[in-house]
This record gives sequence, C-alpha cells and structure tokens, in this order.
Amino acid sequence: MQHAYASVPFYRRLYRSHAYHPDRFRSIDHFNDVPVVTKEALREWELTDRSVDERGALLRNTGGTSGEPLAFYIDREAFAREWAHMHAIWRSAGYQPSDLKLTLRGKNLGSQVLRYNVVHNEYVVNSYAKYDQVIAKLRGLVRSKQIAWIHGYPSLVAELSTVLQQEDSETLARIQQSLKGVLLGSEYPAPPYRKAIEQLLSTNVVSWYGQSEMVVLAAETTPYSYRPFRSYGYAEVLPTDGNSGRLIGTSFWNRASPFIRYDTGDMVDSDIIEESWSFRVAEGRVGEFVKRSDGSTVSLTALIFGRHHSAFEFLEHVQVRQNSPGDISLIVVPRKQPDRDRQAIIEGFDLADSGLSVRFEFRESPVRTPSGKLPLLVNEE
Repeated sequence: MQHAYASVPFYRRLYRSHAYHPDRFRSIDHFNDVPVVTKEALREWELTDRSVDERGALLRNTGGTSGEPLAFYIDREAFAREWAHMHAIWRSAGYQPSDLKLTLRGKNLGSQVLRYNVVHNEYVVNSYAKYDQVIAKLRGLVRSKQIAWIHGYPSLVAELSTVLQQEDSETLARIQQSLKGVLLGSEYPAPPYRKAIEQLLSTNVVSWYGQSEMVVLAAETTPYSYRPFRSYGYAEVLPTDGNSGRLIGTSFWNRASPFIRYDTGDMVDSDIIEESWSFRVAEGRVGEFVKRSDGSTVSLTALIFGRHHSAFEFLEHVQVRQNSPGDISLIVVPRKQPDRDRQAIIEGFDLADSGLSVRFEFRESPVRTPSGKLPLLVNEE
C-alpha cells in the first residue's frame, strides 16, 4: 500500500481525495478504512498512471463477467504462483502432473485440431475446429493414450461430451474408462453444464474461482462454495444485503499494477463454516455460444475472453449480437476517442479461424436489458 501511494499516481490521488494515508494501516482489521477501487475508476486513468515500470511485467487484459475491458500488468512471478496454487487445488482431487489432460480453453490452433503441450502434459483442443474434426482426432488419440483429466470451460466440456454421446459413444466410453476427473475453470459451472458433465464424464468435478487480474483465487470445497487462498490475496465481502455483497480482493504480490481493495464486480453470498470463511458466487460468467453458418457453435468465452484481444485497451464495453448463423456483430463502446481509436479497435480483435463473419457496431453506451443488466450476448428485438 505504501508502494502504491508513493509510486502510482492513481492511488495517490484516490487516497488523498478520501483523506486517507497508508500510515493508518496497521493490521488486517484496518482494511475497512481503505478506499475501495472499482474497474470503472481504474479505466478512467491511463495505464501508465496506474502502473509502475517493473522488470519482467507482462501486459494483460480482462473483460470481466460483463464485457467491460481493463488492461493491466502482472508481475513476472505471477504464472508460477498461479500454477502452484492451481496444482494444490487439483491435487486434492487426485491429480498428478504425470496425468495426461485433454484441454478445452478457447485456444485457436489455426489448421491444427489437437496440439500436444509438453509444459502441462496436455492435448489442447482447437476450440474453433468443427466437432467432426475433433471427434476424428480424439478417436485416434484414445486408442494409444489414456486421458486422465479433462480441463476446460464448463460450456465447452459439456458440449463436447454431449456431442460425443450422440456421434461416437465408443470414443466417449474409452475416455470414461481412463478418466479420473474434470477440471472446470474460467466460467461459472452452471448447473445444466455441471449435470451433463457429471452424467457423461465423471462425478469427480473440480471447480475454482479466479480472475485474469489474479487478485482472488478460491478452491471449491463443496459444490458452488469457494474458500479463498490467503497465500494468494486477501478476499472480503462488501455487504449490500445481509450475508450478500460484492467480492473485494487485494493482491499481495502485484507491484506493477496494484489491486488494493479491488471490486471484482462479482456478487457473492458469504458463509462461515467451522470458523472458515467461504463464499458462493451469486452472479458469474456463464458460457454462451453463437452459431456458424453450418450450424456448429463457437464459445463466446473463448472468442471474447480466451484470446485477450489488444483492442480491449481502447474499449469501455464489448457485446455480441448474432445476426444470422455465421454472422455476428461486435457492439463496442470506445473508451475515449472513437474516431482516432476506431481502426485500432477493429485491428485489435483476433478473430482468425473463427468461421464467423464479423461486423463492428460502434455505440456511445452498451445495450442493457429492461432490468438494467449488461448481457454479453445481446438479443435485441
């Protein structure tokens, strides 16, 4: 906190405007005195004014759960720290690094359908390949390899398992025989997806909560209840109604783009079980799809969030409308100078090999539902 106040103009201005000084912070009990930071407030400042030039820092971006982009840096140790915690979560379900994974997490592999990644001992599925191609490759793979885990977005895992049941039950049966469990991340494991996965693949399902900002990471202890790692960051709930409220997180490690009492934008219900704090996500990112002209589908989690488009640096908001099979519109709200940034936004979306015709629609404000929510997939009359 002292580092942020001394080195980051955003925090210095924020704290002074609230008549707050980090010297007042003496223990965890004083967190309530620290001003909360929102994504909206951060996006009003240039990245250089809310970050520090740290050696080895990596530029990242996120769309959050509602398509509101934010660019930031993560420290050079972030991925090592992330994977150490992830493996701790997976080990609790029986995972070993020597176990072979099949991974469906929004990767675009061009003309390749499957690619082996030696770093994580996994076969990565091209999320934009058609399912008949994927099934053909899997049919050959499972004859010589034993897939121990499937790792991916809940929506993609559920859809692939359903297609396998319908199109190639023999290949599905081979996968079921060797499968130890399923690892679900990046989306909220909505009950319909989870039910399909448990029925068709395995009841040993592992889920966790996290964000691209790497502020809070929490392991699922019982279905839909998550316990945060205190070694990763400090999580708290800003109450709005009883035990419900907004999930707030503080990163202990990121000095490049500090996140201190950062409002994640997620609504949660707080639970105290045997003196251990956990939370349930009230609203989270749920997988949605758009259709290609041949009827096959593309995951919006993969298309919009999985590719980490550089265009996010220039955007306030992004939404998707399906005009017709194979034809979508990206509804974008530029952050500052729409005329100057228009071409950078168009060129900053990596939409190669998606099988979709994409139009851009520039607006001054995003599309809201009658109740005021901001959907990712827009269905306007």
